[in-house]
Amino acid sequence: MTKNTKIISVLLFAFLLIIANYTVQFPINEWLTYGALLFPFTFLLTDILSEKYTKEEVLSVVKYGIGIAIIPTIIISDWRIALASIFTFYVVQQLDVRIFHYLKMRFEKQWWVRNNVSTMISSFFDTALFFMIAFAFVLPFDVIVKLIIGDYLIKLMLAVLDTPLFYLIAIRVKQYSLGKDKI
Repeated sequence: MTKNTKIISVLLFAFLLIIANYTVQFPINEWLTYGALLFPFTFLLTDILSEKYTKEEVLSVVKYGIGIAIIPTIIISDWRIALASIFTFYVVQQLDVRIFHYLKMRFEKQWWVRNNVSTMISSFFDTALFFMIAFAFVLPFDVIVKLIIGDYLIKLMLAVLDTPLFYLIAIRVKQYSLGKDKI
């Protein structure tokens, strides 16, 4: 990964994380927050990076992106949301990148498998862990469960819908660059 690619990726990752952390505080209804609409883009970014770069390079982007996002998240979010988000996101992105790279070895030609399965599994743990940490003892348990289910269903839908974006950005660009190298 070039230095410029890493800087741009880290800044984009941090920006997405900060915006998602801010918007998760605002419910759309009793089972969905605005953060659910933005957070999946962080998984898409790590999947796109994972398609081209090593696990270590992508985890480095995650680490620095989270590092940059900590202070703004603490400033713009409730402390519970900031703590839950940063902790959960760090843990879950480790899981996402590792699952993606494992699936990449197992299903080399089935790019949609690694893109969707890694995101769907990681999003579940992200959603459940975040809402339990952020809202335990603050919201009634049944409300937390509704938020987990609503956010996760949206994240599942967005994971499937982002598949064409993943294909265009990660697969077609890679195929184009490989074809270009052969000429």
